[in-house]
Amino acid sequence: MLQKKRMHSVFFLLSVFLFGCSDKPITIDDLVGIGDDISEVLGKDDSDNYGASESIAMLEIPPSLDNPNYSNALKVPKSIDSTGEILEMSDAPVLPTYMDMKIIKQGVARWLEIQSDPVSLWPYIGQFWKSQGYEIKINEPVNGILETEWKKNEISFNAESNLIDNKDFNYNASKEKFRVRLERQPNGYSNIYLSNHILEADDIVSKNKIIWKKKESDISREAEMLVRMMEYFGISRDIAIESLNDSEKNNNTNKFFIDLIDFYGVPAIVIQDSFSKMWREVGLSLDRSGLLVNDQNRDKAIYEISTDIIEGKETAYEIKLTKRGNRYIITAHKIGKTQKISYKNARKILKYILYSYSSNIAKN
Repeated sequence: MLQKKRMHSVFFLLSVFLFGCSDKPITIDDLVGIGDDISEVLGKDDSDNYGASESIAMLEIPPSLDNPNYSNALKVPKSIDSTGEILEMSDAPVLPTYMDMKIIKQGVARWLEIQSDPVSLWPYIGQFWKSQGYEIKINEPVNGILETEWKKNEISFNAESNLIDNKDFNYNASKEKFRVRLERQPNGYSNIYLSNHILEADDIVSKNKIIWKKKESDISREAEMLVRMMEYFGISRDIAIESLNDSEKNNNTNKFFIDLIDFYGVPAIVIQDSFSKMWREVGLSLDRSGLLVNDQNRDKAIYEISTDIIEGKETAYEIKLTKRGNRYIITAHKIGKTQKISYKNARKILKYILYSYSSNIAKN
């Protein structure tokens, strides 16, 4: 009888507990099946030996590791449209307080190698140029391309100037812009390539109209901006300048073979050099010359460019690098199987590339 009363007490307390956890009324049938459900969840063998089980210590993080800090985050593009406008944002870690970075130079190419993925790095690149007083004209994070607006340098000329008679009239003697290409590296680093573009006042048609003349890219300005970018990312200027000087010392100045030839009736540049060095030099040469890179595929060794300086209208081309024995040939093509480039225009494009290697070659 006592045992029966105890059983009723247990069922009563259990029913009160379950009733408090659910809005659904508890029935006798529900209570009868509880033992079987628990046995099924825990395992019948384990439940039989439950009294023999022991507790273990809680899992601990190894001393060499720290708990990740998710408190500091920034919004970076999660999806964008074809113009580079951000459609949706997502959280991503901020850049670390210290990143491994250095300036590297190989041949005519100089770039900043930085320990960061392009997605986290991209917002900071735009912020850097704004901090330098440049407005952004092109912002294409998918292709890793950014271009600033022209920035004018205003100076005053005296009456002896052959451009204008009024010494009180100020006008923009020159203006410059920069183009940035960000390239992901397989080791988790990113390469930042800068190209400088300068227009200089050549003549004045009227008081409000200036004729501009394109000047050769100022590589010293490119170097200065790489140093400033390192400063912006947290490196002292002294260390950044030291990295720049080291890049000059470590630059491979060994002579290499380069020539503009006819390859079975097709204009081509032939180079005897390493692919990685040549790839960087060609890409930067294209940007510096105004044959702006829109896209690139290193695996296929193809640069896609667009320019209006070849045919007088905006036209897209492909620059292909093809291995032939121990040398590479560089050829220019129009994009599209039905499109064909003329011999004259193909040669003209290749001479722009050569100009960045040596101005004397392009004049021959």
